[in-house]
Amino acid sequence: MKTISRLAIVLTLSALLPGLALAGPRSGASFGSRSGFRSGGGSFSRSYGSGRTGYSGGGSSFFFLPSFGWGLGGYGYGGGLGLMGSLVLLGIVGLGTVAVMRALGRAARRRTGAWSDDDADEGLGESYVYKVQLGLGRSARRIQGRLADFASQGDTSSEAGLAELLHQTALELLREKDSIRYGLAEASGPMSMTSGETSLNAAAMAERARFEVERIRVADGSVRRAQAAATVGAEALEYLVVTVMVATRVPLARIKAPSDRESLEAALAELGAVPSHALLGLEVVWTPADPEDSLTETDLMTAYPELRSL
Repeated sequence: MKTISRLAIVLTLSALLPGLALAGPRSGASFGSRSGFRSGGGSFSRSYGSGRTGYSGGGSSFFFLPSFGWGLGGYGYGGGLGLMGSLVLLGIVGLGTVAVMRALGRAARRRTGAWSDDDADEGLGESYVYKVQLGLGRSARRIQGRLADFASQGDTSSEAGLAELLHQTALELLREKDSIRYGLAEASGPMSMTSGETSLNAAAMAERARFEVERIRVADGSVRRAQAAATVGAEALEYLVVTVMVATRVPLARIKAPSDRESLEAALAELGAVPSHALLGLEVVWTPADPEDSLTETDLMTAYPELRSL
């Protein structure tokens, strides 16, 4: 009985308000890849000479050395360290000190957001996922075509290609910084590689599910285009929403809840500076994608209630 009543209410509202079901954008587009995860980010090993392989940072290590007796100074096997044993012991202590200092240095760089190539190599067991979402005024509508060009012409099959696409997208958004009206920035991690990829996939699916027609989807070098007729909105285009999601091997200090437009600009600048060897995955999603589709302020608040006015 309750189900019938709810159905009757929905049908009545649909008859009285035919545009209600079409609230919000109906077209969108996206591009991205997970090439960094698939290139061995979670199982990378590097050789440092014969007999020493499988180095992986972010953890701890130890050496096992057998006992030696050298017969110096009256010490026989098992009778004491001897000269060589003392040198070995000093070497072990020195290596331990270096390892501790490097770990402390990495921890300090994580807190400040300053990281290096060595950090990218040594943090291979961890991942971080970031999301920056912008609500842009209609003066930025040219970004629809620019992002579509990036999707069609960019390389989503390699980490270098993804890094270039991320750089271009961040730069394009910075060029439209005066049009930013709403924003959101979220960070999560550190987490395992598997969790990082799962988190990025879930976030991307949630964004792509907001619209009905995905006009263009580019991933891993393949391009898919929807054959449905272009969407024509009943009202004028007032806003566009662009969402950038990345997974990295290293933390990014400036990606945090925005307090003003400047903090979002800083987040975009940091995203655009992520090098290819630190990038694990990327997703860029925007809506509307069709030039004549509409997104009003009411639509924006309904479909994206988490966005913060700036």
